[in-house]
Amino acid sequence: MIGVAVPTLDITSLRWSVTVAQTGGFRRAAEQLGVDQSAVSRRVRHLEDGLGVSLFQRSARGVTLTNAGVEFIAVVESALTLLSAAVTDARAAGAGQKGRLRIGLTAPSIGDFLLALLERFRGAHPRVRIEVSDGSADEHIAAVADRRLDLAVLPGGTTVTGLDVSELWREPLQIAVPKSHRLSAAEVIGLGDVRADHLLVSTRDLGHRDIARLTEAAGTPFDLESTDVGVIVLIGMTRLNLGLAVVSAGAMAAARLPDDVVVRPLGSAELSAPFAAAWSAANDNPALRRFVSTARAMRPARPG
Repeated sequence: MIGVAVPTLDITSLRWSVTVAQTGGFRRAAEQLGVDQSAVSRRVRHLEDGLGVSLFQRSARGVTLTNAGVEFIAVVESALTLLSAAVTDARAAGAGQKGRLRIGLTAPSIGDFLLALLERFRGAHPRVRIEVSDGSADEHIAAVADRRLDLAVLPGGTTVTGLDVSELWREPLQIAVPKSHRLSAAEVIGLGDVRADHLLVSTRDLGHRDIARLTEAAGTPFDLESTDVGVIVLIGMTRLNLGLAVVSAGAMAAARLPDDVVVRPLGSAELSAPFAAAWSAANDNPALRRFVSTARAMRPARPG
């Protein structure tokens, strides 16, 4: 197959030719463009030579488009409009004002702080499409590492390597007990109160280091089971008298409690559950950088 030679076209010649067509003359086009008339004339003539066809019929009264010129200029005007829109979109994406942001969440992380963060970010960047994925912390860490996600919100005690991590907020811990339990009437439950009980925690809610701190805070060993299930399942296990569920306040607030289970604060203030954002330093998505900056600006000050 014999290839068809495509003339080299430059944007300036195309733009100036459109201006000539719109103004009806080289002089008026030159005045509008702020250049010499001879420069406009040379540009258009060079373009016609490259195309091998006349775009304009020239006369003392000005210029008119040839049949070929009418079709060519119409296509060029559409192309220049698309190109201008592409430039605008690229600049918006580069400034983090447009594009998409892919966030991985575990169910317990959807608390008041995160909702307020997303609301503020969307208000400042309404053209950025936010895509949310549900899954486990390990799944999200792997997805961030290979750029299938831009950012993951994780339990703060989760072990993360090779990614940037920043704590965002903390939530107090609560404990769910059956109404038939001896502690159901207590206003606050301490770790010492449940030393004889089987405790349940979810790695989707608390990171491994948080679970270790929970064990250390007890002073002496106690019966603690760590499992990879959702908070609703954990509370269901409490209903079945399989153990008492220790859960972050945000996760507990998002769960629908059955009538036969009550929730009480877990007494020690040191046992708050942190939540953190993890992202790759190699990810150059401007929307990600804007989101991280917004999160850090909203992050509550740590006491002391």
